[in-house]
Amino acid sequence: MIDFSIRNPLLVNLSLMLVTLVGLLSWAAMPQEMFPTVQEDKVQIITLYEGAAPEEVERQVTLPLEEELDGLADVDVMTSTSSEGISKILIKLKSGADVDDFLRDAQNAVDKVIPDIPKEVDEPTMTRLESRFPVISMSLYGDVSRDYLNQLADDTRRELAQLKDVASVGIAGDREWELWVVVDPAKLAAYHVSLEQVARALRSNLRDLPGGSLRTSEGDIRLRGIGAAPQQQAMAKIAIRSNDEGGLLRLGDIADSELQFAESVTLGRFMGKPSINLTINKTSGGSTIEVARMVREYADALQQRLPAGVGSGFFSDFSVYVKTRLNTVTSSGIVGLTLVLLSLYLLLNFRVAGITALGIPLSFLTAVIFIHYAGYSINMVSLFAFLVALGIVVDDAIIVTENIYRHVEEGMEPHHAASQGAKEVFWPVVASTATTIAAFMPIFGI
Repeated sequence: MIDFSIRNPLLVNLSLMLVTLVGLLSWAAMPQEMFPTVQEDKVQIITLYEGAAPEEVERQVTLPLEEELDGLADVDVMTSTSSEGISKILIKLKSGADVDDFLRDAQNAVDKVIPDIPKEVDEPTMTRLESRFPVISMSLYGDVSRDYLNQLADDTRRELAQLKDVASVGIAGDREWELWVVVDPAKLAAYHVSLEQVARALRSNLRDLPGGSLRTSEGDIRLRGIGAAPQQQAMAKIAIRSNDEGGLLRLGDIADSELQFAESVTLGRFMGKPSINLTINKTSGGSTIEVARMVREYADALQQRLPAGVGSGFFSDFSVYVKTRLNTVTSSGIVGLTLVLLSLYLLLNFRVAGITALGIPLSFLTAVIFIHYAGYSINMVSLFAFLVALGIVVDDAIIVTENIYRHVEEGMEPHHAASQGAKEVFWPVVASTATTIAAFMPIFGI
């Protein structure tokens, strides 16, 4: 291989140009993020049972699934949470378990349970958990009503979700809409109607209402239904009771229905003012720096539309750290090239120094090509690996070029000196590099 390269300099030069071009394109196309996406040995199963009480979700959904999944061999720890309208089961697998095989076995187990759970329950969704960090966190704040901030956050979330490479937008501090039925106690007494009759009529008529409440002076009654949710205006027409003469007592005769925001679960403040926070996550192939840039541009445009006293700001931006690490690698590479050129120029000559220094960027670009097409990203781990490899590349290049230069000084013809010098140190350099690689091999087992 060494002699072939010496005899075909044109082919070698074209290959180096190709590596340079493809390497630069690969670097530009690689996603950039703070930390690499790590797939955990955990599986989550989520099942929706809209409007069902936590006890009902646990009894009819969670427990049957747990009983079937508990018999799988690779289950280490299984925990579950049953909340209103949703069941979540988290399974931690045993060390060394094959996650893909477990997913197939778990899906078969879930399929056995589906016929035994209520038809109104959505089909369980099963996913392998991944550790991801939000790209950027944005806050909408101002001395305005919570209802206005909630609506603004909802509109902003939909618009942000349309940006390129944005996977999801989470909201903290917002409130969901709920349908409230406010019953007049005096009218209940006048029509001789009980709260249980009203609740029963609502349960039989509401369709797919994701939770709601019947508000009275004595407290609230949670409601649930299946099918298609009615319009607010149609609520007043729900029949509560009928008599033998065909007369109907409707909900509108004894109560008012209204849409309201649910009670606040999380209260946020930004710059000393009430706020709602949004966290933006990117897709697996997206760039942290690019997504953050687009979000900031969107925020600037949004600020022009907001009324006085309402603003947007950022309290977390991981793209800043990614840029810092990229700048560190760039500056380290420049310093390394400079030191190599200077030391080799002083000890040998400028031509040898130039040839040696050329190997540094070519080695990096070759690695970038493999990393890109292997599906990895530029992150803190890969950048640290580049920094570690910088010293190794420089050392090996100096060993080879110095040995070749020694043969030239002894009077050997340059082509023969290149061949002889490279062959003499080939295996020592390979052994040195192999021992370094071996030192990092245990990382693959983590």
